[in-house]
Amino acid sequence: MTVTLYLDLFFLINFGMDYLLLSLVKRLLHLASPWQRLSMASLAGAAWACFDLLIRGIPAWGELLITWFAVGGAMVILAFGKGKGLCRQSGRGRGADFHHIGICLLTFWMVSALAGGIFSVLGDQTLAGWYLSGTRAVRQWRLLPFCFWAAGIYFGLCSCLSILRKKEKEHKVLYQVRLSYQGEEVLVTALWDTGNQLYEPYGGQPVHVVTGQVCRRLCTSVPQLIYIPFRSVGREYGMMPGIRIDFMEAEKEGRVVRRWERPWLAVSKRPLSLSHQYEMLLHGEE
Repeated sequence: MTVTLYLDLFFLINFGMDYLLLSLVKRLLHLASPWQRLSMASLAGAAWACFDLLIRGIPAWGELLITWFAVGGAMVILAFGKGKGLCRQSGRGRGADFHHIGICLLTFWMVSALAGGIFSVLGDQTLAGWYLSGTRAVRQWRLLPFCFWAAGIYFGLCSCLSILRKKEKEHKVLYQVRLSYQGEEVLVTALWDTGNQLYEPYGGQPVHVVTGQVCRRLCTSVPQLIYIPFRSVGREYGMMPGIRIDFMEAEKEGRVVRRWERPWLAVSKRPLSLSHQYEMLLHGEE
């Protein structure tokens, strides 16, 4: 069987895929590397892929070592090497440089293996699964479906990363808060909201916000009630009823991290979270 391989097409496919993989490494590790460095590294990877097609006699283990260690190491050095390309949080010195290059290379291997696995699953439909099984041309494939699958994988993985980071960030600012009033206790999930800058108008003390449902679970009646002015998006001015409870404690991973004595709570008629992820907003300065 005769296979026709267009070297320019093979080069472009390798270049594009290497650029996408390096971009994923950049996003995963929060690297500061410009597109010029990513392009230079991708050119090196694509050039090796084409060169590997033209030479003969390299054993399989030798090709593996060159591709994954020598060429892969050169690519991450070109893309994320010394200077601005290193991690923003990296330390100084040659040891730190080797450490971060090793992390970059390991991450590059991981995303390459992940992309190769996805292409292998989709290979029956697009024939693009052959790409990361080695640099030698096993079959000819069509460029257009390959580009669509590659772009879909890249943007899909980036979206997943963004969602995971958002979830992680929200988890870090969520607390379990125990509210106590006249012997009654209620445990709620609270968000530490830096945008909450409410203060009660008489003593200037900070005010936390709870939903009306939480307030009804905590107390049926209160001897003292004040009204707290507030501003919100879409509403220039409003008033919320405020009550003062005995104390409240914020817990994180089962440990009490903060206790408030006689705090003020403003009662919101509307849900604080559309997804019902939390029922309370802690004051931003607490």
